[in-house]
Formats: sequence, C-alpha cells, structure tokens
Amino acid sequence: MTKNIILGAVGALILGPTAAMAADLPVKAAPVVQIYNWTGFYIGAAAGGSIGPSDHVDQATGVSDASGYTVKGGLVGGTLGYNWQMSNLVVGFEGDASWVAERGTIPDVGPVAIANGFVDGAGNSLFSSFTNETWLATARGRVGYAVNNLLFYGTGGYAGAGVGQGIYDNAHNVIASSSSTRSGWTAGGGLEWGFAPNWSAKFEWLYMKFSTVALNTALAEGPRNVPFEDNVVRFGVNYRFGGPGPVVARY
Repeated sequence: MTKNIILGAVGALILGPTAAMAADLPVKAAPVVQIYNWTGFYIGAAAGGSIGPSDHVDQATGVSDASGYTVKGGLVGGTLGYNWQMSNLVVGFEGDASWVAERGTIPDVGPVAIANGFVDGAGNSLFSSFTNETWLATARGRVGYAVNNLLFYGTGGYAGAGVGQGIYDNAHNVIASSSSTRSGWTAGGGLEWGFAPNWSAKFEWLYMKFSTVALNTALAEGPRNVPFEDNVVRFGVNYRFGGPGPVVARY
C-alpha cells in the first residue's frame, strides 16, 4: 500500500510539468483557403472563326435561287464587361466588337435561276450569289457557376453585324449589291479559367440569328430575300481591374 502511494507521487511529479506545458501550447488555427474572385470590370481580346448559312430566295415564289450556301471566315476583336460574384453564382454583362472577314458564294442553280435563263444550255450558271460579313458586335448578359478559378457560363442578348449581299457574273462583274447593319439575337455559352489573380482565358461559342433583308437584283426575276445566321467560336484573354481580393474561406 505504501509502495503504491510512493510510485503515484513520483509519477505525478514527472508528468505534471509536461501536462502543463501541453496546455500552454497554442491551438492550431483552421487553414485559410483563398478562392478565386470574379467580381470586377474587365477588358479583353478575342479571336476565332465564324460559320453560318445564307441564301438568296426569290420574293415572288419563296424558292431559292442559290440552293443555300455557307458563309465562313475569321474574326478578331475586343471585349468589355463586369462580373458580380455571390458565393458560386456569377452574373454580369459583356459587350464586344470584332472585325470579321467572312464570305460565302455559290452559282445560281436553283429553279428560279433556271426558269429565268440564268443557266446556259450546258447547265452552267451565268450568275453567282454572295453574302459577306465585315463586322460584328454583341451586348449580352452572362450567368455562370464558379468552381474556384473555373467559370461555366451561359450568355445571351443583342447582336448586330455589317452584312453585304449581291450577284456577280462569270467575269466577276457585280450586277447588284447592297450592304446594311443587321440586328438580331445571340445565345451561347463558354468556359473561363482564371490563371492569375487578375487574368483569365476563355473559350466561347455563340449562335446568332439576324434579320432578313431584300436585295433588288436588277434582273428579270425581281428582288430576293437574303437570310443570314452565324456561329462564332473564339478564344480570348481578359484582364480584370481592381475589385475585391480573393474570397477567403476557412476549413
């Protein structure tokens, strides 16, 4: 009995200071994780390509003169926008303007062209139709979901473009042509990657539907309607100004 009391006292003397030191040690704080913050104004540049259908349709019959054709080419331009981030939700607006080199052409081989004698006895067309796009601009809203520095987003709004259309003969003499600003709408989506605190890169696709315009051909058939749609695929880089620092979260 006496022996157990002595051993207990010795143990207390040895372990007591160690326990006191452990109690005085600071408690390790939960790690702080910085989450990418998308809020702020930004500017950027983008480049890519566009492709879409067009046609020349006889107004009187509604029948195609050209049997439809593809308009395609490249584009390069600038972007301006603003994002608000609320937890994982990111909303904002974006505007852009681009120089476009997009063109499509096809010989007039449709039923109306044949009926009006625009095809010779060997089946060769005497005229060709064309559509070209020279500039493009959009004003859109954006709604996205952020996973730290990755932003998945959808977008839609107004689209405007400078579009020309016309007819030329086999010697490439323009018989009739016109150009105008076409209005329409656009919708699409993309993925943006924040690779630095104020820098991000994006991949984006936009579908665009523009108004149809009339072309007075100066030919026997009369005026034509020229519809036009577009699909834009582009890559871009944005720089975000100021705004709050990274969102901080504790775990």
